[in-house]
Parts: sequence; structure tokens; C-alpha cells
Amino acid sequence: MMQPVRKVVVVGRDGPAWMAALSLQRALGRAGLEVSVVELPSLLRGADVYAALPSLRSLHDLLGLDEAAVLTAARGVPMVAQRYSEWTPGAAFLQGYDSVEAPGAFLSFVQLWAKARIKGLPVPFEEFSYGAMAARLGRVPSESDDPEALGATYGYHLDANAYSLLLRTLSERRGIKVRSTPIADVEISEDRILAIELADGQRIEADLFVDASGAEAVLISRLPQSAFEAWDAFLPCDRLLAASAPRLSPLPAFSQVTAFDAGWAGMFPLQERTAVVAAYRSTEIGDDELLHKLKADVGMPVEGDAVVSTIAPGVRKSPWIGNCVAVADAAAFLEPLDSLQLHMAHVCVTQLINFFPVDSDTRIEATDYNAAVRLHASNLRDFQQSHYKLNRRTGQRLWDEARSAEVSDGLAQKLRVFQARSEAVLYDEETFEAGSWASMFIGHGLTPEGYDPRADLIEEQDHIERIQARLREIAGSIPALPTIEAFLTATQIPVKAPAPAS
Repeated sequence: MMQPVRKVVVVGRDGPAWMAALSLQRALGRAGLEVSVVELPSLLRGADVYAALPSLRSLHDLLGLDEAAVLTAARGVPMVAQRYSEWTPGAAFLQGYDSVEAPGAFLSFVQLWAKARIKGLPVPFEEFSYGAMAARLGRVPSESDDPEALGATYGYHLDANAYSLLLRTLSERRGIKVRSTPIADVEISEDRILAIELADGQRIEADLFVDASGAEAVLISRLPQSAFEAWDAFLPCDRLLAASAPRLSPLPAFSQVTAFDAGWAGMFPLQERTAVVAAYRSTEIGDDELLHKLKADVGMPVEGDAVVSTIAPGVRKSPWIGNCVAVADAAAFLEPLDSLQLHMAHVCVTQLINFFPVDSDTRIEATDYNAAVRLHASNLRDFQQSHYKLNRRTGQRLWDEARSAEVSDGLAQKLRVFQARSEAVLYDEETFEAGSWASMFIGHGLTPEGYDPRADLIEEQDHIERIQARLREIAGSIPALPTIEAFLTATQIPVKAPAPAS
């Protein structure tokens, strides 16, 4: 007879731990699932930021979190695009958060653009993106706008400490029991965790343990077959610096990601400050030299203490072993490029809910969870590596090596197909849609040499009118959108306790 999972203990810290606990309780609490958290000491520093994709809004909807409350409590700023500069010296492009692709008859719009470019169209691809052009003008689609009609949406910059506190407070209000006591020992039998022993003598048992402890992986790393597959051959940076700079005014609607000789530096605007993050290779530049360089490159004083940490991109070969499931950085770690700081947590929690075990003893769902999480992470790695692979910074060791680095078979095929026919091939478990891949490829200079032959079925006048109509729609609608400041003014409300789960 099957024994359903009744008790889950999340062991972890910061945003991912609370995301996991709240999501599991919200999804399965009414089915009798009891969720508790063993909270580990936070690894967040005062300068840390969570840059998040628009998909985080679906998690907020699941948790019953009001959008205005999130932006107010986490001192957040909506982001409509990311701007990449100096990956090709002297060049920059905006990659917008488009919610729907521009209409292209029975083809994707990039096919119409590619054909028009070959025939002499001088307009860059990004100018056909609602998100990119809204970001250029400092505008953001408001929550009242229909994203399907407008074609643009937004992600977030959130103060990491404030956002984590918001989720922690919500967890306690939702009745999730929290223990903030250090772990003394983990009792293991073969591939199963029997119990966690806390420093105060408590012994915590559970049907399922969720490891949300970050790269430390305090639970999953103790189990057999928990090896970690390093991705340093694909993503070259091994150090991360976090700092703060003064608030930007007016607030831009995009984050700025600038390449330099030893890595890249990002500026992520918040309501009260600007978070500065730099990923770099320690053999190319020292920490002190980097901080001095940042102060010069950012063009404003870096405030407070800058904090440096070691990073190691990669994926766990088996994120679910026995009765222990790793989520977020404990399962897979990626660079903080492309607003992915919270995304692996979101992916893992979603997959855990999808594959939640029907039997606490057999756990047959682990195989599917492991495959899905690894494939998600690998596709995200390919997206991030594309930034490096397509760089045109010559004569600099990190960038020359990144250009010549091996890529996965899937990414190699994506690059070949896109260059040949303007098509971004999508595989299973993709995060980014074809339009995002196309925007990134074209922005980094991968110019298509051809297009889908079916584009020639569109009459020339119809083709021209579709191109012109897209530009008119963007020019006519974006100026009416609110600025970032106006958007935030409309959403600054007192933070109230979210309604309890029904």
C-alpha cells in the first residue's frame, strides 16, 4: 500500500528556501502536506540584488502575492529589457521582454526582417521589439495593460535581503514552522536521510527533505551519487563581486551589462540604490584592481563594502536522490547573467510540484525530475554561453578562449540553423522563447544569411506593409506608457499581510 508524503522539511536560506516552502504549502497544503523550514544563516550581503525574469510573476500569483506589495517591500524596479554593451567593442543592443512576438503572417517576424535586411532594410532588429523600444524610452507596460495586446512585459530588480524577508514573513504568517538552529548532523542510511539533528538537540524527521542551501548543498552533497558536473569550460568566470552605487535618476527601464577584459559588470537599478555586480576570472584580474576599475567604469562612487565570492557554474548529476531533492543553486548554478538569480529556484520548485511523489518509499518521480532540471539548466547554460561565444573582443585571453570554446551539440545546431535560415531551434525544457534567442543572436552580430523559403510566398507589398506597420505600432503606443517613476508612484502602497491560503 502506498504511503503518501505528509511531511516536508526545507533546509536552506534566503529567497530560494522560502520560495520552495511557500510554493509547496500553497500547492499541496490543502491535501494534508505539512511544510516546515530549517533556516540556515543567510549568505546575502547588503549589496545583493535579485534580477528576475517576467515569469516570476506567475510564482507571485501562485503565492497570492500582490504585485504592488512586492515592489514596495523589496524596493523593486520593473525592468523591460537588458542592455548589453562592449561584448563587441563600440556596440550595444537592447534585449526586450516581449510577451508576444511581432506578427509575421504565418512565419515568425524575424523571417520578414531577415528577408528585408538582405534586400537593404537598414533598421536594426531591436527596433521591432516593444520591450526594447519601451526600455529605450524609459517606459514600462503597466499592470492594467493587456500584455498580449501590447506585446511587452517586465521583469524585476529586487533588493535580495528585502525580498527574502518578505517571503520569510509570509511563510510564518501562513503557518509554516521555522527553526533557525544550526545543523549538528545529518543521519543517513544508504540513499535516504533518516533525520536532521540540530545543535539544540532536536531531531527532525520527514518523508521528503528539500535542499535549498545554495552551492553548499548541505544535504544532497552527503548522499551517494551526488557528484557535481562543472561547467567552467562553457562559462569562464569564477569570481563574483557585489557592491552598491547611488540611485540612478531618472530610473532606466533596463539593466546594463558591460563586458570588460576580464569578465562583465552589471548595473541593476533599484528604488534606493544601484546594485553593481561583476563576474570575472580571477587569473585575469585581482579583486582590488577590479574594484578600482569598477569605480572608474561605473562613473559614480561605489558605496559601502564590496563583497567578493567564488562561483562555480555547473549542475548536480542527480538533483533528486532518495528522499532528498535539491533546488536552486544546490541543483544547478549559473552566472547571474540574463536575470537568472531566482530562475533555477522557480524551475526546480515547479518541477517538484509537477513530479511530487505519490509514495514516500518508492519515489519513482526522481528520474523525471532529474532529467527535467538538468535539461532546463543545460539550455540556460547554452543561452549564457552564447553571449561569450559570439563576442568580438579580440586580443584578450578570456574572450579569445570563450570564442573558441566547445559548445554543446544543441547550441552548435542552434547557431548553424539561425545563421543559415534565421530560425532559432527550440528544444524541450527551454526557458527562453525563439524571439529571445533571435534577439540575442542578432544583437551579438550573428547575422542570418538566409531565411525560410516560405517568406517568398508573401507578396512584396504585403511584406513592406507588415514591416512598416510594426514600426508605426511601436511609435504610436510606447510614448503613452508610464515612466518607471510614474509606474512606481502608482504602486507605492502600504504593505499588508497577504491573505491566508484558503
